[in-house]
This record gives sequence, C-alpha cells and structure tokens, in this order.
Amino acid sequence: MLLVFGIYFLFFSSGNLVDWQMKLYLKLGLLKIENYRDEAIQPNSLDVHLGNHYAIQMNDGSFEEIITDNFVLKPGDFVLATTHEYFHFGPTLHGMLQGKSSWARVGLYVESAGLFDSGFEGVAVVELTNQGKAPLILKVGQPIAQMIFQRNLPVFKSYKHKGHYQGQKNATQTWMNNVIEKTKHKIALEKELIMENL
Repeated sequence: MLLVFGIYFLFFSSGNLVDWQMKLYLKLGLLKIENYRDEAIQPNSLDVHLGNHYAIQMNDGSFEEIITDNFVLKPGDFVLATTHEYFHFGPTLHGMLQGKSSWARVGLYVESAGLFDSGFEGVAVVELTNQGKAPLILKVGQPIAQMIFQRNLPVFKSYKHKGHYQGQKNATQTWMNNVIEKTKHKIALEKELIMENL
C-alpha cells in the first residue's frame, strides 16, 4: 500500500515539481530538456536562459528578426526572444513560465503567454518589454525567466495535435497575422487623414 501511495505521489498527484523531482523526472526521461544546466534547478522551478534569436516589433506592428549575443532593449521597446533551453513536455506535465524578480526590479516585464501545454515541444518564446527609464543590456546565456513544471492527469489530446508553435526554434511571431494587418491598415489610414488635414 505504501508503495502504491509513493508511486501516486511521485508521478500522478497534482502539484508542481520540486528540485529533487525535477532531477528524478529528467533522469527517468519523463521530462526532457535540451541545453539545460544542473545549477539552473531551483527549489520550485528551473531557470531558463536567453538564446540569441530576437524578433523586434516595429512601429507598424511588423517584426524584424535578428540574431545577436547582445541586445539593448530601450525603454518602451517590445521584443520576442528565445530561451536557450528546448523543452519536451510529456502527456502528464505542463509548464508555467514567469519572469524573475531581479529583472522586474530594473523595469523588465517578462511575459511568456504563460502556459506550455502537455505535448509541447520547442524553445520557449518570451515577450520582453522595458518598462523602466533606462536601456537594458540583454546577453545570451543570462537567466531571463523560470519554468514551473506541474503534474496533471494524462491528456486526451496533447499540444502535438494542435500547436501553432510546436517545434519552434526561433522567436516565432503570432499566427494571428490579421491582427498585424489590421494595425498596418489603421496606421495607413491615420497617415492619410493627417495628410488630408495639412
């Protein structure tokens, strides 16, 4: 009975993985992460690090992609960035990515659109906004966010069958292109109105 309870507690009960569980899951292959560092395992999360691929949002809503080891994020700027780590989530795990308090204290807002569904595979893409007053220097390999791994019951239909971002290796932009097109159209109309009023 104790053995059954132990197996249930380790692998099937809900809750987030703590440090020793992450190590166990990685060793057993129940969680796969390429390019992770052992020292990145924290008590309740895994530190994830900046990759070198960025997509910078331009004034018309489009994105310009660049590859660089150092990036200066100016106040008010918004970019998509990749993590160095490449994740493979099984059917009984999902992830929540959130920013680190050290970055928040200098004005960097880190959003990851939060949830990584069971079955997701790829780098994490984080959305970075400089809400501070000074430029921030982002360097490849810096810890930028933390992934929290949560256990769940096996899913019926995993992200593999749905995912717009499945297998992503770059700072993938939104699949909702109509949103960007609407923004471009709105800016063009505003320019026309300004020209007419001159």
